[in-house]
Order: sequence, then structure tokens, then C-alpha cells
Amino acid sequence: MSEYNDFTIIGTTGFGESGSSALTNILEEFECVSTVIGGATFECKFFSNNLFQLETALRNELFVNAAVKEMLYQAKLASNDQFYITNFGKDFFFNSTMEYIKTVTGSWLGGMYSERDADLIPKEEIKNFKRARFLFDNLYKNKYELYEQYYWRPSFQTLTEQYYGKFDNEFYKKTQAYTSKIFTPIAQNKRFILVDALFRPESVIHELNWFLNAKCLIGDRDPRDLYVINKMYKGEPYLPTWTVETYIDWFKTYRSCNRRNAEHFDTILQLKFEDLIYNYEGSLAKIKKFLDLKDSEHIKKGQIFIPEKSKTNTQLFRKYPKYAKDIEKIEKELPEFCYPYSETQTRHFLPEEIKGENRETLEDIRKTVCIFQKTGKLPFSNKQGAFLFSKLGELIQNFKDRKTIFSKIKGIIKLILFFPYYLADFYKQLKFLNEYQTKNKDKVVEFK
Repeated sequence: MSEYNDFTIIGTTGFGESGSSALTNILEEFECVSTVIGGATFECKFFSNNLFQLETALRNELFVNAAVKEMLYQAKLASNDQFYITNFGKDFFFNSTMEYIKTVTGSWLGGMYSERDADLIPKEEIKNFKRARFLFDNLYKNKYELYEQYYWRPSFQTLTEQYYGKFDNEFYKKTQAYTSKIFTPIAQNKRFILVDALFRPESVIHELNWFLNAKCLIGDRDPRDLYVINKMYKGEPYLPTWTVETYIDWFKTYRSCNRRNAEHFDTILQLKFEDLIYNYEGSLAKIKKFLDLKDSEHIKKGQIFIPEKSKTNTQLFRKYPKYAKDIEKIEKELPEFCYPYSETQTRHFLPEEIKGENRETLEDIRKTVCIFQKTGKLPFSNKQGAFLFSKLGELIQNFKDRKTIFSKIKGIIKLILFFPYYLADFYKQLKFLNEYQTKNKDKVVEFK
């Protein structure tokens, strides 16, 4: 393990599909930056997802055990994730998290009552629980002597570590020691460690307290493009683009942190995705000044982030006239977020590039599937649906994945041998669809 601790952690982040990965790509081009393996494809959200809950619980002296168990559970999951294993080692991450928890909380051996307890107790110990309860009942033999108005007798619960604690002045110091220990092996004697999605824009001011030396770069995107991209291409359910009214309200709410973040200009830099492309050198100068980067350290300039290529991901709202009225509303309600393209920067799409009104979007597909989830209604016949969901449909679908004659013959033999079972499963699926649709025939699905 490297003993070099004089590094600064750079966290790049955004609001979801807002172009923050471009910031990661630019910083990867500097030789003084050690990037966690995975770069922009590894979103390291463990700390923002768990430390905030832990700190909140300790400050309120409420639900501390639940917050600790959730953090340990997530650390356990992370320790089995390939990105975490590659960057931190399989046992190092969980063990370091456990050691940290012991420094900020107290504990006792108490009865299991947290929903995560069973996920943290060894499986063999869980299997032994019934035997332990039987042993308790055998040894107890009605020894209770206190008066109770109603009949009561003690019972045995599985015992496991239970945590308690409160926030104190040492919390940040201990947390910084923990995060420094986690990231030190990645430093590789470089000035910076780059981690994608380490912070959340809404709470980054607070989250920076968890790291000894850290800075954050936040990327954002023109709301017109974000709206259209999600409708046409992404279909991400965490972006509320069902209606433009909800989208505008959501956008305003989440960007309300921008003004607060701007006050912390020494540790937080906010940049537009479009500026990284149309004002590349100006944006680069801001990044270099913010992090005190030297031109000589930019050894891969233009090799990872290529503005001309990324330009194709801008102004896409101009390609879809079907959303023209929605775009007008966005421009009216969110003018300060819409990028002010100059005439020379404006993209002019050819008539054949303009997408028609009837083109099916990813959001259309999501709507169809959501309606099915809630009501069972299908875009085709129930028989076709039953075939799709049955083992028979699955087997036939798999035929296209069978590349050799031998594998295809095996599939045919399997179909013949188990045909009665497949047929029964088909009718089972058909029955379910008919019953589910009847039960939910009056249900209305609102997309808002």
C-alpha cells in the first residue's frame, strides 16, 4: 500500500444524464490524476448513499442501528461488486468500513430486529437459530418470578451486534481518516484521485466534510436536450419526463442548489456540458485554475474527450418538431438553464434528419410496459402475450441463439419431449393474463 497521503480527491457529478462524464473524461487526460478503474463507468455512490444517513441518524440519536446496518449491508454488497473489488480489494473495503463504524458508534449484543440483521449474520449461525431457541426453552423451565398482570415468559431471540451513538466533534475527523484509508492505495503517488459520482450536487457542500482534501466538479446540460434525449433515447425512470410540467418543476427543484454551490467556489466548480464543447478552451482554463493544473500535465489532450464528437449529442431538441410546444414551455420557464447558442454554433439539421411525429420513442415503450404492469393490458392479443411469457415462447426465442446444427437439434428434441409441459405453461400464462385484466379493467394509469 502506498504511504503517500498528500492527495486531493476530485469528485465529478451531475443530475442524471447531464453530461458529467465529460468532466471525468477531460480529467483522465492529465498525468497527475489517478483515476479509479472504470472511470466514468464506475459510479462510486457508496459514500453519499450511506454516510449521509449515518450522520443524520447520529445527529438525531435516532435509527442509528438501522443506518449502521444499512451501511454495512451496502459495504458487503460493494465488496462483491467487480468495480469495488478491482479498486479496493474484496475484503479491504468491508473490513475498513466495519473498523470505521466501531470508531463512531457503540454496540452491544442484542436481539435481532433490524431488517438487515439477517443479511449480516453468517448463514450457518442463522441455521442454528432454531436449535438455540430450543436450548433456551429447555434450560429456562419457568424460572420467571416477577408479578405480571398478564401471562408472560421470556423468549430467545437471535443475538447480534446492535449499534447506538450520537454525533460529536470527532465525527468528521474519524470519517476523513476512513475515506483517506480507502482511497490511499489508489493515489499511486499522484496529486489527485478522480472518482465519478462521488458526490450529489444537492448536498455536496455537506459531503465534502467527509474527505480530508476534496473538490467537486458538477456538470449540467441544457434542459431542452435532457428532456428530448430521455424521451427519445434514454427512457430513464429517474427523470420525470412524462409531462413537461412535472419535468420543469423537478428541474427547478433540483437545480435550486446551484446558487448555494456557487458560494463555495474554492471547492465546487459548476460547468455546462455545452460549454465544454462550444467553449472548450475557456472551460479547460477554468478547470486548470480550479485544480491548479499545469499545461504540461495535460499529456492526452483531445484523446479521451473530443469536443467535435460530443457536439453530435447537443441541440437534439431541434430534430424533433413533435416536442416544439414543450420546448417553448421549457424556454419560458427555465431560460437561465437553456444554453445561449450563437448563430454560428446553432446546428441546422437536414430535412431527412428531422424525425417525424409517428416515430416510436423509448418513452412510448416504457408507457406500454407500465400500463401492462398495472392493468395487464397488452399491445397485442393475450394469446400472443401468453406465448411470449411461457416457457414455450422462451425456448423458441432461444433458437436464434443456437448457432450450430447440433444445438438446434437439441432444442427440437427438448421441444418434443417437454411439449405437454410447455403447452400447460402456455395456458397457465393465458389464464393469468385474462384474470389480471379482469381484476384491473377499471384501473387508470396516470403518467405525470
